[in-house]
Amino acid sequence: MRKRSLAALCTATALGVILAIPTAALAADPHPSGFRAWTDNTRIHLDFGSSPRPKRLKVHLRKPGTAAPVATITSFESTPDEDPCSPSCQDDTDPETGIRSAPLRLADLGTYSVDVVYDGTLSEPIVHKDKATLTYGLIPRVTALQVVGTPHLENRTVTVKADAVGLDPRNDTERPLPNGKLMLESAGTSTPVYTDAAGHIETPFTFTGTERFDAGSTTGVRLTLRPEKEWENSPLGQSRTVPTGPRPASKITLDAAKVSAPDGSKAPVGGRLTFKGADGTMKPAPAGTWVQSRDGGWAQTGEDGRFTAQIPVSGRISGLITLTGSAWLWTSYATVAVDPSTSAGFHGMSTTLTQDRKVSLTGKLSAYDLPAPAKLKVLVEFQPHDSSEWITKATRESAAPAGDSTRAVTAALPYPGPGYWRMRYVGAPGIPAGPAGASGIVARVNTAIPEFNAAPEPVKAGRPIAIGGKLTHTRYYNESTWTGYGGQPVRIYFRATGTTAWTLAGTTTTAADGTFKTFFTATKDGSWQARYDQATYDHFAATSREDLVDVQ
Repeated sequence: MRKRSLAALCTATALGVILAIPTAALAADPHPSGFRAWTDNTRIHLDFGSSPRPKRLKVHLRKPGTAAPVATITSFESTPDEDPCSPSCQDDTDPETGIRSAPLRLADLGTYSVDVVYDGTLSEPIVHKDKATLTYGLIPRVTALQVVGTPHLENRTVTVKADAVGLDPRNDTERPLPNGKLMLESAGTSTPVYTDAAGHIETPFTFTGTERFDAGSTTGVRLTLRPEKEWENSPLGQSRTVPTGPRPASKITLDAAKVSAPDGSKAPVGGRLTFKGADGTMKPAPAGTWVQSRDGGWAQTGEDGRFTAQIPVSGRISGLITLTGSAWLWTSYATVAVDPSTSAGFHGMSTTLTQDRKVSLTGKLSAYDLPAPAKLKVLVEFQPHDSSEWITKATRESAAPAGDSTRAVTAALPYPGPGYWRMRYVGAPGIPAGPAGASGIVARVNTAIPEFNAAPEPVKAGRPIAIGGKLTHTRYYNESTWTGYGGQPVRIYFRATGTTAWTLAGTTTTAADGTFKTFFTATKDGSWQARYDQATYDHFAATSREDLVDVQ
């Protein structure tokens, strides 16, 4: 027994030693989900998210293929969040999570590997090699841009002349940029161009002929020359508005004079866009020219000027295809008749919300090409203003004869709160459902008379009775915030004991804080009540409690 116990003890001790060894391996990277590292022309950027900056953070720069760093960076400054509204403006509680180095002053131009080093959870070094690459070279800047020529649709080529310099980040001096890569672009195309040994460019550039007018201009298109890694409006690039030549007349020719599809759908219609050339013949518009369908989106032409657009079917409103905003062609349009096939849908709805919280709805249900009389099922639906869900509040049936017809569908319902209403035909076999347009928001402001009192109680006949209280209202769509409602008429009603009819005793006006007070002469036992029943168009009415006064 003793030998076994001793052996077990030795085994346990040995195992304990073995288990104790990995405790040093509990050290870990404090940023296990990673971090971002990137560079611009002269700086190193890091972003560790919302986590604290790691301890003893430093960045090594080294030439690719070598081990020894040529520079080490240990000082960083905070930078604003690149997108302060991601995931949302409310959720971004830490708008400054990024850091960056100061502009670097390195001995040599060239490409450098970026290694990031910081302390692990047990102060051991965590090394992330090759997290980014720094291209440390001359920073290009366009100093002159000139466009020679007036492009027009049948000759869209111009000559671009420009000069560019390079800023040396080592000493902030500028010199002509030799063999520098720049991007020459318009809205429709982009192409690389290169400076010569003296930093000069002279090159042809051909527009696509599909560009729209430059913003703020009705005579030309935009042309930009910029460094390769910069954005269009970079201060290192330059842009020009290039006037276009005479715009020829354009013509839209549709394949069909009429389209047919269920109400509320879209029907395809083909066509061709052409223009009148200098020789008098009609020629196809450049491929990629945009035409627009009224409420149906955009379509682009092909090489032969052809396009296929989508025409929205909304009752019998004709379809419209237009060409607008082209810097190369005059505006043109073409119409196509629309004939709804068998279907039904709503084309208009009116809503009325009374001060006593009643919603009245009237929808115009149009049916087209029905093969036989039918009863069309309609849902009356409500969407709360703070929701995307439609809730069915009522169901109606509308009888429709064969062929075409338009019938009114009505509903009167209690007010459920601020929101939108619609009537929707749900569809039936052989009769597809058409549009179900929603109303605008339907709402009024809540009012209440939470404080009301008639005093004294009891009171002697012939003595005055003081009637007082307070009228309050909420804010739009916010039924939890109540404030006094001043400058409003409040009517006071009296009902003698033993009777059922209320009579108007008088009217008073609320003070700025919503309070009101008025006096009457006591004549008989009865109940008093205050009503806000002359509510404005955007407020509900309100009624106070009843207060019984004993007159002796």
